[in-house]
Amino acid sequence: MYKSLALKLLVSALIVYSIGCGDKKDDKTKSGKQDSIIASLITKDPATGKDKVQLKYVVTKGDKFSYKMVAKTSNSENSPATEGKEIKQDNEINYFYTKEVDNVEPSGIITYKVTYDSILITSQMEDQIVKYNSNVNDSMKNNPAFIQYNAVMREPFFIRVSPAGEITDVYGLEKIHENLFKALGDTLKEEDKMTIKESFGKESVKEVLQQEYQMFPAYPVDVDSSWIKSYNNQIMFFEVVNSAKYTLKSIEDKDGKKIANIEANLVIEFLNKEVKERGVKFTIEKSETNGSGKIAFDMNRGCITSKETSTTLNLEMRMSAQGQSAKSEQKVITNMSVTLLN
Repeated sequence: MYKSLALKLLVSALIVYSIGCGDKKDDKTKSGKQDSIIASLITKDPATGKDKVQLKYVVTKGDKFSYKMVAKTSNSENSPATEGKEIKQDNEINYFYTKEVDNVEPSGIITYKVTYDSILITSQMEDQIVKYNSNVNDSMKNNPAFIQYNAVMREPFFIRVSPAGEITDVYGLEKIHENLFKALGDTLKEEDKMTIKESFGKESVKEVLQQEYQMFPAYPVDVDSSWIKSYNNQIMFFEVVNSAKYTLKSIEDKDGKKIANIEANLVIEFLNKEVKERGVKFTIEKSETNGSGKIAFDMNRGCITSKETSTTLNLEMRMSAQGQSAKSEQKVITNMSVTLLN
């Protein structure tokens, strides 16, 4: 059900003056470096006169980013499993986390140290509501469904990200796994520990954090031009191809920064509409899918400032076995937002 972030008062005027001068120098150096980065990323297309932009993540060791990510999912189902009634379930997870640039390789690959600061969850099915707050010690915090969230809180780990925005590695999860083992009594067999590491390992962490990043093409793009990212996955038992079309709508000057505004549209194609699982034949009789999104990317800081995406899936299926058949209707709506807090 639950699958599925001091101010010091300085008395001495001399210290204030010294620090103030140092800050100005650092700001000037950083501003000059950012101007140099932007000049290398934005050029004029001689044929069209439009801006040609190389979109990529360019950061400096020590840079820090704080984010809020909100994932909302609404499911409804009407099938024999629900006794012919429409059952709805709404889930919302709020992640608050901090990233610090730990290293930047000459190739541009970035290593971030990531820490989850807090996680809030609300789940509702019919009139039953369950809430979890990582900052509150209550009975719900001891619910086995939330052990993984307790284990990850304020335990730093690392991710490696390509300049194009792909998370290529996740590591440093050992302490988180130790917390999980301890919460489960620390009497687990070695094979049980391996199973837990796989269920809450690199892939599950990557799946969440990859949603922050916008994948960019390796080549420069013009304003109003598009690129497509396709990948295969599964919806229930059916193989599908997801084709996301991204369009660079504009380069905006905002608060002294260059902001790339991108729009997205998603097309989902079912590769097969009939499968057989455990003697039951599932046939899609009707499907409606769509998805869209808007992304704002700060080219000066090399980070996403806001990202809003939504997808809708409506499926009508027929299930057949041993000469009998039944109909199932399912609807899934997902909304995801990412906001840079500072």
